[in-house]
Amino acid sequence: MKTLQPALLLCLALAMLACGPSYKTLKTKKEAGFHLSDFTTFGFYDIEATGDTIPENFEKNIGIIRNEISKNLQAKGLDEARDPGLKINIAISVEEKLQTRQTDYRTDGYPRYMGQRRYSWKSQEVVVGKYREGTIILDLVDAANNKLMWQGGAEGILSGKDEQFQDRISPVIKKIIDEIP
Repeated sequence: MKTLQPALLLCLALAMLACGPSYKTLKTKKEAGFHLSDFTTFGFYDIEATGDTIPENFEKNIGIIRNEISKNLQAKGLDEARDPGLKINIAISVEEKLQTRQTDYRTDGYPRYMGQRRYSWKSQEVVVGKYREGTIILDLVDAANNKLMWQGGAEGILSGKDEQFQDRISPVIKKIIDEIP
């Protein structure tokens, strides 16, 4: 019974780590004296994307991101307007990356016999998986003087399932907006 207890605790700890957020927020930049409460309205710049974005879902996902930003800013007392006092630029970058590992003769087989008593083995990197990493950055710009007032963002690994996009992006946007002073 006592040997099961540490194993059970280890499994519980791993399960809790797996449920944690798969993103990290980036360091924010703020203009001195900037407070969100100084503005009453907000609006969006047009969006330009770089990287290997998925064209068929891009517009839908941008709509979801804009709605989440609007919802969180309206909860802070701002209204969306055509001629806003605060303009929001959304910068998005998506990049496909490879997960690799280094080969090792202890786990990947013994050196090969090449004849004449020569054995050959060399270490190399082997691709074990592919994943997509995304970065979203929000720039808050004072529309009156076109000056960057605040910048913040987040980065993390993107899920391949589009039906989970809104559930995954909602806490990310909320966390970014909550960091605005």
